[in-house]
Amino acid sequence: MTQTEPDPPPAEPRGARTAERQRLGFKLIIAYKFCKAALMFGVALWLTIAPGAAYRTLEVVARELAEGGAVFARVGHWLRDHLSSSIVIRGAILAWLDGVSSALEGFLLWSGKAWAEWIVILGLACLLPFEVASILRHPGLVKFIVLGANILIVLYLVRARLRQPHV
Repeated sequence: MTQTEPDPPPAEPRGARTAERQRLGFKLIIAYKFCKAALMFGVALWLTIAPGAAYRTLEVVARELAEGGAVFARVGHWLRDHLSSSIVIRGAILAWLDGVSSALEGFLLWSGKAWAEWIVILGLACLLPFEVASILRHPGLVKFIVLGANILIVLYLVRARLRQPHV
């Protein structure tokens, strides 16, 4: 009796590798959305529960930045000139809204429904012009990073959605 070698496992089809990469991409976007939501809820809670402490902390940050180098001094002076209790209140409202929208987008993507993905795509795409306008008024590294991330997410989701077979 001769011993036969077992058949090699069948080659993984190309579509399976693409689907696996796509699932990884969705998992990363969902994780980003949930992490961002948690961060924004933390900021919102802090600004809501302790607005006085938040205001004092921002005053210290503005002073420290103003005493820093040339770049940081500009940011510190701008922050000090624009710091007010109404800014803290508006910041809290924006943080709550951003936290809720990020969590909602995360749950919609997690659902795996095509309509949910389109809602996230449209929601993010509608915000891009406002992000660009914000950058044009006051450019900043964080703003560019957020804009870039949101553009990449929109493009990725549109591409993934259009590649899915229509059911």
